[in-house]
Amino acid sequence: MAYEIEDALALITDLLKLAEDVGDAALAKRTDLAGLAAMFLARAGQSVFSAGLLAQHGLNGDAMSVGRTVTEMAIDYRFIALDPAARIKRFSDYDHVAKYKVAKATDTLHGGMVDKAAMRVLKQRHDTAKANNPESKINWAGLSIRERAEEIDKAMPANSISRVQLYELPYADQCNASHSCYGTLEYVLVGLDADPHLHFGRMAPDVKPADLAFAAMIMLIDDVIDVNGLNAALSERLKTINDRRRAYS
Repeated sequence: MAYEIEDALALITDLLKLAEDVGDAALAKRTDLAGLAAMFLARAGQSVFSAGLLAQHGLNGDAMSVGRTVTEMAIDYRFIALDPAARIKRFSDYDHVAKYKVAKATDTLHGGMVDKAAMRVLKQRHDTAKANNPESKINWAGLSIRERAEEIDKAMPANSISRVQLYELPYADQCNASHSCYGTLEYVLVGLDADPHLHFGRMAPDVKPADLAFAAMIMLIDDVIDVNGLNAALSERLKTINDRRRAYS
């Protein structure tokens, strides 16, 4: 049985219903890690849905780019869960660094238009976050996505799904569609053979971007259930949805 975009959208719809129930169950735990899980699920769910809609309308390169968000979050949540006491704070503190950078750039570009008092507060928060999290140099984690994936794999049981493989295939493929490189230009070519031609506007719908986002969301939901010790019935619902996907060729 062929797997079409309509099938992917139906599965995504059911998966997002489950994600909301998992998020509600996590919030009931009233822990910082569970609260963060609910936020991850809500944000990743938006991206899964967006990836499906974009793919349905033939905007396949953009669908791949949006799906990249889900895959990155699927790696980051488990990475945070390995050391939640330190990493949740580092993750949230880095927001002050990011906001100050934007404010400073805006102030420079527009000749000092940002309120001075607001800039002082933003800089103070930026400096405090930097001082409290010296590891957060290149990004909030202080490690590349690959390095985070490697750390997860070392900590997980041998039979677990490899986060390095998630990084090396789906994530790399999604990045190739996202960045300014030749790979992203191929999403406007029709007929990648001896006579390709350029197409403006929507392409033919492609199920792949939606499927990659769906797979990453499956992993994220599974991790949230596992890490937070949620009801086994939620795992059974997740397995049922995943088995429906596997039933297609």
